[in-house]
Amino acid sequence: MPSIEILGSGRLDERESAFPQAVQLPDGDVLCSFSVGDGPSANGGSDWARSADGGETWTLEGTILPPTSDPDTTNALKLTISPDGAMVYAYGSRSYPKPGAAFGEDRKEPVFCRSTDGGRTWSAPQVIPTPDDYDLEISHGIVPLSSGRLLAPSATLPSTDRLGEQVLVAISDDGGKSWPKHSVVMQDPNKRFGYFEQKLAEFGSGRVISTCWTVTLGDVVDQPDSYSISNDGGSRWSEPVSTGVYGQTMTPVPLGGDQLLVLYNRRYGEQGVMMDLVTVTEETWTAHYEDVMYDAQASRQRPEGLDSGVQEFGGFEFGFPTAIRLQDGTFLATHWSRENGKFGIRWTKLRIDW
Repeated sequence: MPSIEILGSGRLDERESAFPQAVQLPDGDVLCSFSVGDGPSANGGSDWARSADGGETWTLEGTILPPTSDPDTTNALKLTISPDGAMVYAYGSRSYPKPGAAFGEDRKEPVFCRSTDGGRTWSAPQVIPTPDDYDLEISHGIVPLSSGRLLAPSATLPSTDRLGEQVLVAISDDGGKSWPKHSVVMQDPNKRFGYFEQKLAEFGSGRVISTCWTVTLGDVVDQPDSYSISNDGGSRWSEPVSTGVYGQTMTPVPLGGDQLLVLYNRRYGEQGVMMDLVTVTEETWTAHYEDVMYDAQASRQRPEGLDSGVQEFGGFEFGFPTAIRLQDGTFLATHWSRENGKFGIRWTKLRIDW
């Protein structure tokens, strides 16, 4: 029977931080980026930390992109790495916050910084052009494919009743110098559902999967998470298929073939971050194992009388689980959580037997 063993867990930052994403460099060091300031509201900039022992101890190294004033900006960048390990990307949204603005009402733009020296220094931010002047939600790093292509994902937030109307990827075939093409990853042709908290992974040459938190348009009521698959490097995508899991943020981590490690938030019922072992095709999502990776030690039901599920966002106390396979074959997961009254970043080391 497949199984997952938790080898260890700890905290790497306690400064009201959130939205971590890690990479491992060719020399074995692990870098993790995260936003700092006001927890998941992400009202600051993006820092990074380094681990030389597979993620068990960490040293804070600096700031990738600071917040600014005049104009006021904040950002939340996530790390990914090129297949050859030579380039580290830090990608996410740069926000221009407006006092009293609701989710979907700020102006955001996709930006990325690069490091060619193992995360010691970072370039100035480069803006990725978008097809429309919508607010955006960005929940994953740039996806470097084995072909050299880069995919930069985002969800559109055209208005408060059209949150996640489309999930898009900007496409670059010249290392991020230009982004001339976009493709639609998810969109409901019947205009019932919206998609955000997108997570992407290549799980075969040119074969890419995207998972998304799925909600109703308008009142933002949770639905089972959806996934879609591209077999041509992100140019075209299958219609969204339900996973059957009320997982909100859900991250696929390729294990080989059609096998995935999947981490997701369980925020209704007994709360926690769940870890699954799954096989997937274009039509089917099959779970073979499930257990709790992080026990939030709380229970929650959706409150009655909400006009919009967005009203719940301020009460979330954990989220954004992602993971990477380390060079020794184990997996390092990270997520944010509020513990002892502080938002911060938790790491967890996993061993998978499948």
